[in-house]
Amino acid sequence: MVSWAITGATRGIGLGFVDNLSVDPKNQVFAIIRSRATAGPLEELAAKRKNIHIVVTEISDPKKLDQAAAEVSEVTGGSLDVLILNAGSAGPETSVLQPSAFRGKEEALEKEINENIKNNLLSNMFVINCFLDLVRNGKEKKIIFISSQSGDVEFTRITGFANVLGYSAAKAGMNLVISKYAAELAQDGIKTLSLSPGWVDTDAAKAVTGDPEVRKFVLTAFRKLNPNVNGPASVNESVTNQLQVIQSLTEATSGKFLTHHGNSDEWF
Repeated sequence: MVSWAITGATRGIGLGFVDNLSVDPKNQVFAIIRSRATAGPLEELAAKRKNIHIVVTEISDPKKLDQAAAEVSEVTGGSLDVLILNAGSAGPETSVLQPSAFRGKEEALEKEINENIKNNLLSNMFVINCFLDLVRNGKEKKIIFISSQSGDVEFTRITGFANVLGYSAAKAGMNLVISKYAAELAQDGIKTLSLSPGWVDTDAAKAVTGDPEVRKFVLTAFRKLNPNVNGPASVNESVTNQLQVIQSLTEATSGKFLTHHGNSDEWF
């Protein structure tokens, strides 16, 4: 059996990973979530598939994460093959502002950066460190960070996408952190990867790009990179592509930041 743990598994891409992976009864799938109160679809899926294990924790709290890792360990016998870091947040409402718009709004700027660093970088490091011993004992030994094209310099430069400042900075920072883990853990046979899921049709994406004028702006920006972009891909399509990249991860590609197509420039 192959064991998988996915954070942020209540909905969207995280739930998509759980759904896709749990189809195979040989997979043990741990859905790591913050609360069961909003986990209706996940609960329904887990009721049908006994290889899904729901683990409730708080990824910003190392003590609670240690407890979550212990829960996983009890089921797997002390190991974990693949850890997928999917949980994250777009941060405060100021994410719509471009950098210079924070002039005179220094407190808002600090909050924009600090909340995103906490939610999208520090919390992910807490998860890695608390689950690391389990990954060391696993067969696959893979740590995957679900990043974003927003954290790529060339993507930003070409599209001219100047907002979601804190989110982009935190994603870019975590991309580097993932490469640091790759350098440190190579001696243990552990491989890491930052992976962009693409533009995906999730509730979170709809909240940002659902407005017709915003959608028009986004499409104009994205078409600077790919003139054929017409809209987001389905969760299933994105997850299927991502799993192919994860399965092909080797020592040679460990620590890289790749798209869901397994390269560095095909973002859609």
